[in-house]
Amino acid sequence: MTQLLELEVVHAYYGLAHVLQGVSLSVAAGEVVALLGRNGAGKTTTLRSIMGLVRVQGGEVLLDGAPVTGRPTHWIARQGVGYVPEDRRMFPGLSVEENLRLAALGARLGRDRETAAFRQTWEVFPALEEQAGREASKLSGGQQQMLALARALLGSPRLLLVDEPTQGLAPIVARAIMQTVVRIASGGVGVLLVEQNADVALELADRAYVLDEGLIRASGAAGEIRENQDVRNSYLAV
Repeated sequence: MTQLLELEVVHAYYGLAHVLQGVSLSVAAGEVVALLGRNGAGKTTTLRSIMGLVRVQGGEVLLDGAPVTGRPTHWIARQGVGYVPEDRRMFPGLSVEENLRLAALGARLGRDRETAAFRQTWEVFPALEEQAGREASKLSGGQQQMLALARALLGSPRLLLVDEPTQGLAPIVARAIMQTVVRIASGGVGVLLVEQNADVALELADRAYVLDEGLIRASGAAGEIRENQDVRNSYLAV
């Protein structure tokens, strides 16, 4: 299977704190890969390192086999990498549609591509179309998460980095969001998913990596990780 994303022994720091200590992982097109671990394990830092938001100070980040380490964030995004941060980041005072228009502007879609992208967005997220004129900050948590995903998808990314999409959501809403992520991957998009709810992530992901104190402690098929009680007790138990 051709690897869309590869991290090769990546190191990253916050000040003197050595947050990532040689992280290696991969994501193929059409694959959902879960990155799991306790709070503070380095999961969000891994995503931010891929996006160029945290400086990689050792190792390589590769897209389609080509190094992107050290490139600016906007350049990485334009190579087809979408990022959904955990805080969702609605633009204050703007409607759902205006949030999406700004994302389309940033992606430099042009009028024809933007029209097609909006049509596809409403098909994937019909609930958002119903709320198109509503101020985004007044949406429910689940609707805001859908909007965050929709914004990242407007640029037709090949790779989607998703950070804690179910945080703070009711279980039924969380499952619907995760199923949407899986549906996105079924269209050929590679997904690297950071998720605190290991049970939900391992049920829907293809593969998983378990991160602890900046090191990959376990990896494999999601079902294998789910059944490995030693790994769950050591690195995933709250």
